Amino acid sequence: MFGPYRYFCPSCNLESDPFFRRSKADDIGEEHRDERHGGLHPVGECILTSGEWRAPRGGERTAVIAFAAIMLFAFGGRLLGLA
Repeated sequence: MFGPYRYFCPSCNLESDPFFRRSKADDIGEEHRDERHGGLHPVGECILTSGEWRAPRGGERTAVIAFAAIMLFAFGGRLLGLA
């Protein structure tokens, strides 16, 4: 399934903010397990997906802008016959 992704811990009834990448939600889960559960996996913990989207933040925003700029230049060059 396609994001956004949230980490959920049923033991603490904790749900993270949504993230564009699943790996970020996994990282949040790992940090939570290390801090609150001594690295052990609570029964029922999971990564949730939902239909809620958010704007990319920080490094994600930079990556999205860079990708959009590259695509714009590539397609713009083709349209103008430069590539």
